[in-house]
Formats: sequence, structure tokens, C-alpha cells
Amino acid sequence: MRTSHDIRKKASALSEADKKTLLTLIEELKFVIDHPQLNEDMLTKLGNISTTINTFRENYMWRILRAAKQNHMLD
Repeated sequence: MRTSHDIRKKASALSEADKKTLLTLIEELKFVIDHPQLNEDMLTKLGNISTTINTFRENYMWRILRAAKQNHMLD
């Protein structure tokens, strides 16, 4: 049986896929910083970064809400 500590730890841990996504975002942001020319490709890249971050935030928000619905205490 899983303890509440195990559930809280899993709910707050980053998965390997999430880590890869964040590392990719970091590389994309570095590219934007290194190539500060404003053009259509750069705007598309910034839009993709923004969408990815919003999706990432929403996924973790839902993860927390699901854990709360299961009556697990959260930090």
C-alpha cells in the first residue's frame, strides 16, 4: 500500500519526459537570446515556447487537483 508520503513525492516529481521538455525549452530560449533578430520564424518559436510552458503548467495544475480530490495532503 502506498503511503501519503509516496503519493505526495510522486505528485511533485518531474517525469523524464517533462525534464526533456524543459531542457528543450531552455535550448530554444538560448537560441532566442543568441539570435535576437525579430522575424516571423522567431515569433513562431516564441509562440511555441509560450504554448509549451502553458501546457506544462496546466498539466501540473491538474495533477495537483487530482491528488487533492483523492484527499491526499499536499505540501
